[in-house]
Amino acid sequence: MGTDYKAGLTKSEAGKRLEKFGPNCLTPPKKTPEWIKFMKTMFTGFALLLWVAAILCFLAYGIDSSKGDPSPDNLYVGGALTFVVIVSGLFTFYQENKSSKIMESFAKMIPPNGQGAQGRKGGGHRCR
Repeated sequence: MGTDYKAGLTKSEAGKRLEKFGPNCLTPPKKTPEWIKFMKTMFTGFALLLWVAAILCFLAYGIDSSKGDPSPDNLYVGGALTFVVIVSGLFTFYQENKSSKIMESFAKMIPPNGQGAQGRKGGGHRCR
């Protein structure tokens, strides 16, 4: 990298690199909107399989009702599956939202300063 490990960068070299590469800071990732997080908990993995099963139960009830006197069993099972998926999705969303808030609070505790040698003096760079 063309740097003397004892003396560090000169002010002019540090300025050139700052202009060329920008500040040496990590940028936080883009946040996912809350409604997308909620939809992911409701329609991924096993929840998606339960949604398909509930739809099939409602479809079977509809077919039975078109033939005459339907049994409400498929309607009850479809309703129970829908209830389970919604309650499970809400609980999962709540837990994930709570844990992400805790992680954000940890990130706020980390100081944004870094130390480096620049022109034989201890220099610092503050990231924002």
